Amino acid sequence: MIVPIRKLDVTRCAMRRLTKPGQRRVHFNDEGDRRRREVLSRIEDFGLRGLIWHCRESNDVRARQVCLTDVVPHLVDPGVSRLVLESCQHQDAEDRRVLAGAVRKAGGGLSYAHFKPAEDPVLWISDALAWCYGAGGDWRRRVSGLLDGVIDLNRS
Repeated sequence: MIVPIRKLDVTRCAMRRLTKPGQRRVHFNDEGDRRRREVLSRIEDFGLRGLIWHCRESNDVRARQVCLTDVVPHLVDPGVSRLVLESCQHQDAEDRRVLAGAVRKAGGGLSYAHFKPAEDPVLWISDALAWCYGAGGDWRRRVSGLLDGVIDLNRS
């Protein structure tokens, strides 16, 4: 999900308003179907679009490395300045190593940072899109209008 700088504050505020009392974040895995539909509708109102990286790798750490390596050129080419990732504390150091190599190879000035989910509500949008795509069926159909595509890293 690429969010133009001029839309970051308004997007973050709008996502924060979607939290319920006592809730620190919107996390699709923890929401009911009615709430998921409501949040997707709000995300659609933002006019943002995303891409899904799909990797059928049995090892989650390896899948994350493959996706991060592939995503960098897609960000460097249009001049994205910063990539924000959800922290997977045990993997953050490896992410930084992989990203440093990918950024060097792509020749870009892309910076990157890890945040805990509650620290940046824009991460909740990516979570929602990925959850819907991964759930398949009607959820994948519902999210398809918010996606510019799916990059299948296992295609032969």
